[in-house]
Amino acid sequence: MDKYRKVQGLAFIPVLATPELASELAQFSFLRIMRPMPQLRPIHPTLLRSHQSMPVIFPSESAINPNLRVAIFDGGIPNVNELNKWVTSITPDGIGEPIDEGLEHGLAVTSALLFGHVEQPHLQRPFCNVDHIRVLDSTESDDMEAIDVLDRILDHLDNYHKKYDFVNLSLGPVLPINDNDVTLWTAALDERLSNNDILVTVAVGNDGEKDAIKGRNRIKPPSDCVNVLAVGACDSIKDNWARASYSCIGPGRRPGIIKPDGLAFGGTRNNPFMVVAPSTEPTACAIRGTSFASPLTLRAAVGIKAYIGNDITQRTVRALMIHKAKPGDHLKTHVGWGRFETDVESLITCEDNEALILYQGELPIGEHLRAPLPIPEELVGSISITATLVIVSETDPQHPGAYTRSGLEVTFRPHAEKFKIQENGRKSKHPQSKSFFSVKEMYGKGEYDLREDGYKWEPCLKNTINFKSNSLFKPCFDIYYHSRAELSTAKNCKPIPYSLIISMKASKIPDFYNQVVRAYSNILVPLRPQVQVMVQV
Repeated sequence: MDKYRKVQGLAFIPVLATPELASELAQFSFLRIMRPMPQLRPIHPTLLRSHQSMPVIFPSESAINPNLRVAIFDGGIPNVNELNKWVTSITPDGIGEPIDEGLEHGLAVTSALLFGHVEQPHLQRPFCNVDHIRVLDSTESDDMEAIDVLDRILDHLDNYHKKYDFVNLSLGPVLPINDNDVTLWTAALDERLSNNDILVTVAVGNDGEKDAIKGRNRIKPPSDCVNVLAVGACDSIKDNWARASYSCIGPGRRPGIIKPDGLAFGGTRNNPFMVVAPSTEPTACAIRGTSFASPLTLRAAVGIKAYIGNDITQRTVRALMIHKAKPGDHLKTHVGWGRFETDVESLITCEDNEALILYQGELPIGEHLRAPLPIPEELVGSISITATLVIVSETDPQHPGAYTRSGLEVTFRPHAEKFKIQENGRKSKHPQSKSFFSVKEMYGKGEYDLREDGYKWEPCLKNTINFKSNSLFKPCFDIYYHSRAELSTAKNCKPIPYSLIISMKASKIPDFYNQVVRAYSNILVPLRPQVQVMVQV
């Protein structure tokens, strides 16, 4: 009972019993689900140390923004003197001795966050400093459902004097998600993240080649959290890319069906991910896995914040990562929203014929929030509009089918002077609407049984639609926020944080960005980098 844990309406209790007693245990009237006790995902099979290596030179500069608060929870980090200026190693009280595989894995994950994929001998300057909290020890085999590991993560997040902006988790139970229940890891993390502006990247796991019919290749907890960025791995940094075969696939649960959220380069045997190695001489070694795609994604997210500063929230950074993801010609179940852009310059800049608009704040209760699109009056050709809307939602883990407590109803009104004539001959109160976010855009019509009333509880929406210029006049999104608790209407609900990102691209207007800035100079506030951005020409 010392490992009994309660999260909202669920109690999680690890039990040791013989298979013969399982049927008797199942008769307990309050038992919701009984499953084999998982352990942590293996952290050693993907090392490819003998594959290739290269000498490296560490940068001499400090981090670009040392004030950012970034944490990695992993297996610890060996003593590599060159990393001391950027990495603080933290050992929780009461933890056992480290294991060699854990230290190697922790160093590789930390290297991916600090330096990215090492392609040149001169390592890139880190965007931030990092706290590396060791949560793995030699008692792992006795830790049922990795509860001790989770306790160390939660205790540090709850009690440590630093409040983190960014966190990476490249570990979790070796257990594919189930549509009908939520694990302790997922429930506990979502509960905390719903009340904090923290961007957490989570690796989805490396079981993508396991039995698809039995669902063993689905993503692993806690990447099914609705308030995290779940990251899978792709096989290349070039345009011609695909999901790495080992990377676990979706879908997630409903709500939260788009999982993984996206992919980043994680390496393959023939095209490995290169990280700093624990050796006497500064060396990079070959490796592969979603464990490294996840911190690579977080590195790009941290880079956005390092350049832009506190003008944007971590939630908006998460929305921007999803907004800029490119799906290519791949299944959503495999790639989510697409491959994440990991070049920070591309994330915070746009073309001359494009404008990127950020809305962030809180959605009011019982009211529509109107978000206008700043489009100049003189338009020609077609306009491509992409919108991404992300909320941070409280959760009800005891109701997996109604997991999120917050939902969105979004109406797009393309033309401010076109109204619907009602049966009584009067004009409608608001301009005519056009579907923008829709059920079929999530996974394709008929591919999954998605109801309209279920769709509105998705915490992340994204779509792209092309419009003729004459069909747009003072367009806007009307956003309405719904709230529920335990399958019924919520009482005493509060506003929820949101981020809306809209990009507009006009192929026949080469100075579209400047036109938008001039036309809305008294309304829009351009985001200006806090440090110099080197744009490649």
